[in-house]
Amino acid sequence: MGGQGGAGGKTVRRYGDGATIRRRSARKGPALSTLLNVASLILPLGYLLVTVGYGALFFASHPRARRSAPAALRAVAVLHFLYLTGLTFHWGQFPATTVSHALSMIALAVAVVYIFVETRAGEQSTGFWLVGLVFIFQLLASLLSTPKPPDRAIFHDPFFGIHVALALLGYAAFVVGAGYAFLYLQLYRDLKMGRFSTFFGKLPPLEVLERLMTGALVAGFVALTGAVVSGALWAQRLYPGAWLRDPKILFTLATWTLYALVFLFRRLRRWQGPQTAFASLAGLAAILFSLVAINVFFTDFHGFL
Repeated sequence: MGGQGGAGGKTVRRYGDGATIRRRSARKGPALSTLLNVASLILPLGYLLVTVGYGALFFASHPRARRSAPAALRAVAVLHFLYLTGLTFHWGQFPATTVSHALSMIALAVAVVYIFVETRAGEQSTGFWLVGLVFIFQLLASLLSTPKPPDRAIFHDPFFGIHVALALLGYAAFVVGAGYAFLYLQLYRDLKMGRFSTFFGKLPPLEVLERLMTGALVAGFVALTGAVVSGALWAQRLYPGAWLRDPKILFTLATWTLYALVFLFRRLRRWQGPQTAFASLAGLAAILFSLVAINVFFTDFHGFL
């Protein structure tokens, strides 16, 4: 273990020897790099076309879309998985060292979660909205992509991948919860006002939407809690004391507190479905701000996720 400069000019322990952990992309040739660049352009287009297909199913009940949209989503998700696998092989590290990579992994996780829900429940009416979120995340990932991600020594360790995977799983679950929260609020407003809008009669009952929303939030909170605990242990080991001043970590703790309050108020029966749904949307806004704005402009050593 050697030393390296940490936040605030402190000398901290280096995780791994940077001299022995090199990016090996040059040896893998330009062909893979070209394929990855092409895939980065194809993926948002693919998800957009799938979103259009689910839109035809939701708004027009198109019979062909009922068969083609799920098949197309699975095909694009497989391509997405191969793309992330290619990134891992090309750079020799877990593909979450940049905002672009993290957003792309969240997009795939949301797509996989929706595919699982659709397969288990046989419910396709929410596909347009959930896949639409996948498209937005992957579009942001492609727009923010960089030719050469930084070579972070810690990402070469498979155990640190547990912390990253938990954070990504938590964010993805919160995105799914926010999607169901949006649909819940739309249907709730229609029923309360006694009107028949586009959402009426096309979505599952409020009870089902609330159950899906709450289940996603519980899964996200458990995963984020694991990410916060494991990340704190790693950060204290590598950057003793300094990590508590990093804006990204502080904002992540604030986001965790937001969701903790949601479950507390639900436990006390002070919040019901509508309040939980609004809080879920606020949580999604916080996650997007953390992933993009704070990572790009404010954070120091935590320039990922």
